[in-house]
Amino acid sequence: MKDRDNDNSLNTDNRIESVSATARRYALIGFGLVILNIAYVMVTVPHGIINGGVTSFSMILARLPFTEMLPVNAWVTIVTALLAMLCWIFLGRRIFIASLYSCVVGVAAFNFFTMIVPKSVIETMVRLGHAGDNPVIPVGMAIELVAAAIVVGAGYYFCLSNDSTAVGMDTIALIIHTKNEKIPIAYALYAINIMVLLLGLYTYGLRCVLMGIAFAGVQALTLNTMLKVSGKDPVKGNKTE
Repeated sequence: MKDRDNDNSLNTDNRIESVSATARRYALIGFGLVILNIAYVMVTVPHGIINGGVTSFSMILARLPFTEMLPVNAWVTIVTALLAMLCWIFLGRRIFIASLYSCVVGVAAFNFFTMIVPKSVIETMVRLGHAGDNPVIPVGMAIELVAAAIVVGAGYYFCLSNDSTAVGMDTIALIIHTKNEKIPIAYALYAINIMVLLLGLYTYGLRCVLMGIAFAGVQALTLNTMLKVSGKDPVKGNKTE
């Protein structure tokens, strides 16, 4: 009887620990998505900075002749849903369920911050970083760009390090990494971002693309550094050797 009570107590403790770990995991994923979308709404979209992610891809689609009938937030929702399907097909049930959560939270966060951030705040941000016709990126915009890129990279880290994706281009990068673990996620993500940025030449021009390349570089460096420091590999689910 005593042994049975001990077993029951142990099982209860294990269940509590499991629930606590799951809650912490999803809280960190949610935190990553919130900070990531704040950076997008506050800096990348109002400045017209394209970094190769889903938001940037959506910004490009919203300006192309045959896809311009839908606004940016509509394209974000559509592209995110398609990436969620890829996650389900290639990355397995555990990552898909967490990514489904990311999909809902990410889209909700982007649309929420788009609605609630006062226009005066966004206009102030744009004014501080305004480049005008100057081909040289001013100090204000450079600071905003670097800060936003670091935040976005950190947002991706909180998702990927907790067995999820942000249901962005990191989904494709993670799929590539699962097929060949020698290819770092951050490098794969950077390559994908560059391809999207080249598409943006048609609608945004060389200056915006160059800013995007710099943004994507800082973002990839942040993600790669945080993954290396933590020693986590989203594919292995534990610390790398």
